[in-house]
Amino acid sequence: MFIILPVGMDYRTERLPIVTFTLIGINMLVYLVSLGFFFGTQGESDQWILQHLWLIPADSYSWAYLTSMFVHGGILHLAGNMIFLFLFGACVEDIIGRWRFLAFYLIGGLVAEFVYIATSPAHFASEIPMGGASGAISACMGMYLLLRTSSKIEFKYFYWLFLFAAGSGEFDLAAWVAITFWFLNDLLWTVVGMFNHQMAGGVAFGAHVGGLLAGLALVGVTKIVPRKRPRIPADFGIRVVQRPAPVSVSVSETPTIYLLDRGEQSGPFTLAQIQAMLASGSINQDAWYWSEGLDEWQKVTDLSGQPTV
Repeated sequence: MFIILPVGMDYRTERLPIVTFTLIGINMLVYLVSLGFFFGTQGESDQWILQHLWLIPADSYSWAYLTSMFVHGGILHLAGNMIFLFLFGACVEDIIGRWRFLAFYLIGGLVAEFVYIATSPAHFASEIPMGGASGAISACMGMYLLLRTSSKIEFKYFYWLFLFAAGSGEFDLAAWVAITFWFLNDLLWTVVGMFNHQMAGGVAFGAHVGGLLAGLALVGVTKIVPRKRPRIPADFGIRVVQRPAPVSVSVSETPTIYLLDRGEQSGPFTLAQIQAMLASGSINQDAWYWSEGLDEWQKVTDLSGQPTV
């Protein structure tokens, strides 16, 4: 058996991915509560969960279009989706902002469901339950592809042949190569499933295709309409200055952060430069910062030490 999993990105987040962690928490909570009811009712709760939380196009409650994004068919289904959600979601949330990320995640998930229904042989007459976060996560992958096309994704692989051989290793791939491969594979199986649903093996490949295309479209639209930095009241007496950068800029890190310190606005800087200035004391602890995706200026001390994805 051979397994390949993404395990890291060449991107360091500037903010704690609160929305991503919350989405992961909701998915895990729904699964654990469902598992508790399963054992508590000797499996009888499964039918109720399928009818009320999973999406059955031919006979579903309206809220199932939302709840179906948070149900999973097993621990492996859940674990695989959460790995992808953490890696791609945390990066995208950091780049475009929390509220926009949440909106795009849910919209991408809804588009994924409708594309799956459209590519299913029975369409809205289908009685096959659909559930899982993979459609919305595919939207995250589409967004990441446009936001960081030239970046790399780190992979780890594991293999074993019964008792004869086993091992592991790791390698990097450009994001556009990896995500394009996933998309083409899903597209192939979506076409196959349109003619014979059983050959798809119970996987909603159409949702993967729809989600990724939705993510591309959502970010594509926002790139066409550039965002402006929040306005600063005129009575603040702001002066724009050119502050010397304390550290060299890494070729993989683009300066995107602006400072508002002691009535002076400067930038852009990289995260490493901001942290170096904080460490040396050249930035006031009460200074503010702004970068793409933020609606308001934030406290610069929030950047003093952030997690790495």
